[in-house]
Parts: sequence; C-alpha cells; structure tokens
Amino acid sequence: MARTATHRLEKSALVLGFLALSAGVLVAHTSPARAYELSIYRGTPPLFWGGIGVALLTGIAVAVSAPDWYRSLALALGGMSVLSIVSLPVIRGYHFYGAGDSLTHLGWARDIVTGSMAPYELLYPGTHTVGVVISELTGLPLRRALLVMVSAFVLVFLLFIPLTARVIADDDRAVTFAALAGFLLLPINAISVFAMPHPTSQAIMFLPLVLYLLAKYVTVTDGSRLPLLGSSAGILLALASIAIVFVHPQQAANAILLFGGVVVVQFVYRLFRNGHAIARHRTLYGQTVFLALAFLAWTPLHERSGGTVSALVTSLLENPAAATDTTNAAASLSQLGGSIRLLFLKLFLVGVLFSLFAGFFMLGGLLDRVRGTNASAFSKYVAVGMVPLTLLFGVFFVASLGQFHFRILGFMMVPVTILGGIALARGVDALETRVPNDSVVGAFAAGLFALLLVLSLLTVFHSPYMYQASGHVSESQMTGYETAFDNRGDALFTGLRSPGERYSDGILGYEESREASWRGQAIYGSDLNATEENFTASRLTTAFEEPRYLPVTDAAKQRELDVFGGLRFPRDGFRTLDSHPGVSRVQSGGGFDLYYIE
Repeated sequence: MARTATHRLEKSALVLGFLALSAGVLVAHTSPARAYELSIYRGTPPLFWGGIGVALLTGIAVAVSAPDWYRSLALALGGMSVLSIVSLPVIRGYHFYGAGDSLTHLGWARDIVTGSMAPYELLYPGTHTVGVVISELTGLPLRRALLVMVSAFVLVFLLFIPLTARVIADDDRAVTFAALAGFLLLPINAISVFAMPHPTSQAIMFLPLVLYLLAKYVTVTDGSRLPLLGSSAGILLALASIAIVFVHPQQAANAILLFGGVVVVQFVYRLFRNGHAIARHRTLYGQTVFLALAFLAWTPLHERSGGTVSALVTSLLENPAAATDTTNAAASLSQLGGSIRLLFLKLFLVGVLFSLFAGFFMLGGLLDRVRGTNASAFSKYVAVGMVPLTLLFGVFFVASLGQFHFRILGFMMVPVTILGGIALARGVDALETRVPNDSVVGAFAAGLFALLLVLSLLTVFHSPYMYQASGHVSESQMTGYETAFDNRGDALFTGLRSPGERYSDGILGYEESREASWRGQAIYGSDLNATEENFTASRLTTAFEEPRYLPVTDAAKQRELDVFGGLRFPRDGFRTLDSHPGVSRVQSGGGFDLYYIE
C-alpha cells in the first residue's frame, strides 16, 4: 500500500513537472523578442523560468529516488527542460543568435545555398550542411535553421552522455547521475564553446555519440566480426569519426589523442597483463588509424588548416603579450566592479568540482580501486587519454592563442561529465552504507545537482552576469546594416569595435563580403585615440583623413553603457554625434543609426 502511494506521488509530481514545462515553453513562445535584448535571461518572461524551475526540481527529485521507468521519465523531463533553455533563441523567435563568428558561419551557409562555395571547399562544412538540409526540409529561413541545428547537437549531447555511462558502468544510479551531470552542459564555457552556430562547439556536443560508439565497440563480447571495422558498432564508429572531422577537424584531432590513450592502455595490458579484462576488450588500433587517416586526408586540403599550427609556433616564439593581455583584462574588470577571480568562479566552479570527481575516479581506476570491469577500464582509458590533451591545453595556454585552450578544455569536459557523474554516484553509494537514513543522502545529492544547475545554466548564454552582452542579433540590426550596405557611397565603414564585417558576412555571404573594399579601421583597438574621454564627434571628424560611415546600434549602446559602464565609449560621446557639425545621421530606425563623418 505504501509503495502504491509512493508511485502515486511520483506520477503526480511528473505530471506537474511536464505541465510546468509545457506552460513555461508556451509563455516564452508567445513572448517573442521585440527588440535587442541585452540578456536572454532577463528578457524571457519570469513564468518561463518558474515553469522550468518546477520541471527541473521535479525531474531531479524523482530521478534520484524513483525506480525503473519513473526515473527515465524524470530524466526525460529534466533533459527537455535543459533543451528548452538552450533553444530559447528558437522558442522566442530570435532573428539570429551569435553576433561574431556565427554570422560568418551564416555567410558560409548562404554561399553553399547560392552555389558561391561548394561544401568541400570549407574546412568544417558539417554544421553548415546540416543547417542547409534543415532549411530545405522544413522551409525555415537559413538563419533559423542554423539555430535549430544548435539545439539538435545539444540533444545529441544530452542523449548520449547517459547512454555512454550505461555501457561503462551498467548501473542505474551511475546512469542517472551521468544524465544529471549532462544537464550542467559543462563543455559550454562561454569563452570558446557556445550555444550558438559555431562548428567547434557543435563538434564537442557531438563527442558523446563518438564515445558511446567507442564504448560499445571495445566492450562487445558477442564474438561477431565484420571485415576491417570489426562489428556493426565499428562501422557506426567509423562513420561518426568521419562526421566529427567534417564538423570540426580540431576536435577530431583531440579525439585522436583520446583514442590514443585507449590504444596505449590496451597495448600495455596485452603486453604485460594478458589475462586482464582490458586485454579481452576489442582493440581500438584500427579505428584510431582510420580516424587519423580521415583527418589527414581531409584537413591538408584546406588553407585554413595550417593557420592554427603556424600561429601557435609564432606565438610561442615571438609573442610577449600574453601576460599583458591578462593584466589589461583584469584592470578592465576591476573598473567594472568585477575581477578575474570572480569571473573564473562564475564560469568554471562547477567544472572544477566535476573535474575533481572525475580525477579521483580516474586515480582510483589507475590504482585498480574502481569496481566493475568496464568502469575500471574506461577510467584508465580516459586518464591516459587526458595526458596529451592536458599538455596541449598547457601549450595553448602559454601561447595565449585565440583562447584555443578553452576549446580543448570544453572537449575534456565531455569525458569529465561522464566519469564525474559515475564517480558521484559511487560516492553516494558509499555514503549510504555509512548513513542510517539513505533518503538523506539522496536528498543531499538532489540538492547539490539543483544548486549546480543554477550556477551552470546561468553561463550558457552571454549576459551582464559574466560582463558580456547577449549575442542576440535583432531583425532591425540586420535590416539596418543591409540597407546601409545597399546604399553606401564611396566612404569606408568604421565602427565602435569592428567595421561591421560580421554583419556583411551574414547578409551578403562570406565570399562577396570579403571581396568588398569598403571596410575601414574600427575605433577601438586602433591608433585613432578616439575612445574614453576622446570619444566625441569633434575628435572623430579629425581622426579620419577621409569621410567614414559609423553604424551605431542599440545593441552597441547597451553593451558599452550598461555592460561596460561607458568605460571605452561614454554616454556623453554618443550624445555629441547628434549635435556636432561634420557628423550627420543619414539613416535611422529600429535601433540602428548610421552616421556620416565628414
């Protein structure tokens, strides 16, 4: 009778959770963004966050305490809630999301559609091609299809994190905790890995599928074999390996290093401990060679492929600016009332915590203290595979090259998510043997995940919380730039921080955009001496030798004034643009102003 009552409670809680999720999504969908939003968190109605909060708390509570299919439903509820958060730009009808690299990727996708570029001409055509296919199949505009593509890759991540844990640990609690760890989206660090159209980010979101197929491939014991690739899982793993090369070769290179860790462990155990369970795992030699060959066959065909390596070498040998850049960033944050330490805690506290969980688990595996044949083996595989990845992270960190080290960190967070979830489950198992009331331990675990979810999901999108403006690209911004490009005269374009080349890429297509000769020098980062107290219309009229167009959007104003506190471009400077001879506003409307500087 008590068990029936418990199940009734679980059913009621799940029904409430799904209703709250549905209501929240409906409210968000019926409250589309009308203009640029500085923060998607603040711009989204509170009722959405209330519904999502109820759904997530319900999902976590039921998942850590309920049996069988109730647990599965709870995890589905939690996963759908997290996916809804990531999909907010789609749900709330954003014109586009991603004001930097993402606009350039939109331009490349446009070139593929128009035939200006063949997919094979691009180093990483995977995401662009997926976006084009979604657009063709659904009739969605290409810009929205790319946002749907982002959600699809996050869905792959959320699905295959627990599925991989199931192969490794085959334990209900371990799978549950791995799924909950997946909800944290640890690879997204908002520095080099984002929830926006960005191929290296999508490649990292795709990695759990590769790891799942790897785990299935090496642990299969049915004795069936197929030529060359070993099994059906081997064929799928080979296809997934090709796919990750096409999505982004840099992450494929990281995968080769991780595969190499498996190869080293298997080779050593077959050589010195032939009776060990690892020696009975199917070897990954052929799959690693296949991935390496796919990488080498594709990557050298493209000019962009050598840029990172050459830039890394140059930076290590010649670039003394890394420490200076960090000092300047710290000084700027201090002026905004923040600090590097506080920003680090906001972005990486949860990741560091799970890295510790996974680290102890890997150490236990190396010392043969992890129970379970496959769990022990994979703790060793990942531990050894992490060695070259950690070294590579260190090299890029020292070189301070384009924040590439944070891409490697994002990649490393995928196995950390899986092993960290399993490790936390094992820790709860151990605590329950020492605590009389095991429900207290479960409640603590649920509370911990709820707290970590809040901390982690706050950094999925750029916002003033992390001293960044949202990547929201409003329709008025795109229309304003498009009109400006169509009606431009002979003058070059300048800009506060860039001359608008990203918008040009997204509107005209990359090929046409980069052939244009109208982009001039941006104000910030140049030698014009026209920032801070010198950002005035009077100074701008003398800073340039020839006339310039200066686009100013509401997004730029909010970024400079509300996020950066007028540090580089103060409010009074914007006011002078409308009241000084020699500066004329030649286009205005919808949060976009274009000034002509004589």
